[in-house]
Amino acid sequence: MKEVRGFYREILKNSKDGFVLLKSSDEYFNCHYKGSALNVLTGFSGTAGEALIDYEGNITLFVDPRYHEQADFETKGKNVEVVKLKQGEGFVKSIAKKVNKNELFVSNSISLLFYKKLQQEGLKLSVYDDFKGVFENKNVNLKKEIFSVQGKNNKSELIKKHVNTRYYLVNSLEQIAWLCNLRSFQMVENSTFKAKLLLDFKGKNILFCDEEIKNIPDGYKVLPLADFEKKIRSIKDEIALLENSITYGDFNLIKKPVVLKKDYVAKYASIKEKLELEHYKSAFFRLDCALKSFKSKIKAGLSEYELKEIFEKELLKFGAKTTSFKTILAIADNSSSIHYSNYDKNKILKEGDLILLDCGGYYEMGLATDITRVFLCGNKATKKQKEIYTAVLKAFLRSYHSEAKDGSELDKIARKALKPYEKEGFYFPHALGHGIGVPVHQAPPVISSFGDEKFPLYKNMTHTIEPGLYCSKKPYKFGVRLENSVYATGRGKRKSFSHFEFEEKLIERDLLTKKEQKWLDDWNRAWMVLSEKCIEK
Repeated sequence: MKEVRGFYREILKNSKDGFVLLKSSDEYFNCHYKGSALNVLTGFSGTAGEALIDYEGNITLFVDPRYHEQADFETKGKNVEVVKLKQGEGFVKSIAKKVNKNELFVSNSISLLFYKKLQQEGLKLSVYDDFKGVFENKNVNLKKEIFSVQGKNNKSELIKKHVNTRYYLVNSLEQIAWLCNLRSFQMVENSTFKAKLLLDFKGKNILFCDEEIKNIPDGYKVLPLADFEKKIRSIKDEIALLENSITYGDFNLIKKPVVLKKDYVAKYASIKEKLELEHYKSAFFRLDCALKSFKSKIKAGLSEYELKEIFEKELLKFGAKTTSFKTILAIADNSSSIHYSNYDKNKILKEGDLILLDCGGYYEMGLATDITRVFLCGNKATKKQKEIYTAVLKAFLRSYHSEAKDGSELDKIARKALKPYEKEGFYFPHALGHGIGVPVHQAPPVISSFGDEKFPLYKNMTHTIEPGLYCSKKPYKFGVRLENSVYATGRGKRKSFSHFEFEEKLIERDLLTKKEQKWLDDWNRAWMVLSEKCIEK
């Protein structure tokens, strides 16, 4: 640990009042990972968080409301100051407040957009080159096969009509995978592969990748990643790009950069093709079957870790290739931590305990699935457990059956239903949902009203609806979240991929209106039909 801190002390030797922004994400797999500088020095394993370190080795970790409890737990004893951001409060302003007028050092692999936002806060920024061989993403297995999937050919032609340059540099791995109809499980909980892509609207597109690709798409050629810098530097024409996916280092290789204001690839990828929707229906059916089998194996005496292992075994048994994100499984009071995934071997399930399971898998097409259910161990639920579960169910039913045409409207409907429970200490501190696709969190759409922005829900867009209530203090220290992944069948109309049942033992039907009871009955009838088809392999 002292050696790790020494790297940053060396950077700050001429600016002892300054700070270094700890690296948390990989240049290629743009997500937080185990083994990053942030993870090593703080212990925090959440997928969203930023941290600063000073010359003396003091660390400040910034986390949003989803990770308040998790950050406290994982940083305990590590001398880390945890700054808990409020709902809708951004990282950049909080970092700027801490740094103040001092110098901030950032890695050249920082995203260009994040760099510019820090710059706009008036911070004095200095860039250092990544340490070679240090804090590399160890979760990548480059021996994993890169395979092709069905999809529209020549997707780059869809983008060409929106871009006025010859070249378009794509750094987002999820977008590369979508554009090329290629997938891989090189990294855990991911279906992308290490690459960069240069679209050439007058010639062959260049995929920079070091691994063997058996089915190279028409109109593409493959070059090693080592050739990327030389090729980009050699281009005298304008190159279009997006600020949110290109690194500061790659941006500075380009002679004539053109920053696009709209992410056309993301929009096209969010609206699924017919074959993608059909795959999702099949994938979620298999996920439902895994949940049914898992539910039958729940019994008092099992630990959190054992329950997680049982579920993931069922997931793979019913056809998943891997998990689509780190399984969240929490017993009783641990369910108050929104993204809890520490799987305590000493946390033993008892009669009357709740189990929160947020899970998903990747199947043969490499599209992420996502669902959350809460189970009751035994048959006797408390009055408060029933009340909170039913409130969250009500919020889901109202949102799902509403005629809302954008994500902001949907979020407000659920938030209105859950607002009354704040006076008892139960809060809904996260967005109502997110898009799904190659990554488990795909934007657009954004199902949130935090910024009161309207994200239209176009036909065949896929996203989650996941209301929740969480209380972090006794006597009601527990949480409930109910999530289903859906697709838009028209503006203001949607249909769920999953039909897995809700926990009837936790539903207080008197708290539901007659219309809500009918919606629930319709859901149950659909599940009864499908559940009969869940045949164990």
